[in-house]
Amino acid sequence: MIEIDRGTDRCIGAFNSLLDGIERAFDHDGILPLTEDEAARRSDALLVRSEVLSSGIDFVRLVYSQQWVRMSAMIKALDRKDVKAAVERLGLATEANRLRRWTDLYGQKLGVTEAKSADPAIKSVEAWHEAYGTLMIQVHAEYDDDRDETHALLRDRLLSPYENAADEVRRAEQRARTASAKKKAQAEPEPEPI
Repeated sequence: MIEIDRGTDRCIGAFNSLLDGIERAFDHDGILPLTEDEAARRSDALLVRSEVLSSGIDFVRLVYSQQWVRMSAMIKALDRKDVKAAVERLGLATEANRLRRWTDLYGQKLGVTEAKSADPAIKSVEAWHEAYGTLMIQVHAEYDDDRDETHALLRDRLLSPYENAADEVRRAEQRARTASAKKKAQAEPEPEPI
């Protein structure tokens, strides 16, 4: 899962960078006015970013299940008619499809997308995770002013349990990798002197 998470995060980051590059290519229009085509291209990039990555890409630091919820929302936004058309005009359809494939693989690895439809417990847990993920998206979108102490405190209280859990999962995975490497090193015989 670590490698899938890394690949997914890199793809999300790259997509964000592509949009950012397009936006920056057309800034300072007060000095050099935009042509109609340039204004349309910047507008498309702004639309895609506002709908697909509205609260940035910091969600890639959340625990896997919460990241997947955010990624699912991202894919739903990409499938909206206006966003899909903007992605096509920007020439980013291939990258958007790659995001879809990473999201599918991520969900499969978590076992979220392969849940048995007959099991109501799985459906309930998924519904809870999706609802909580939606709440987190709204919290990030509504309360993104770090200068407002109330907003920062609210975000911290809502996110800290998940961030702590994500840190614990990462530490456990690191400990397991270290133990595995140590065990492997102990199992390898020392080369005999010649």
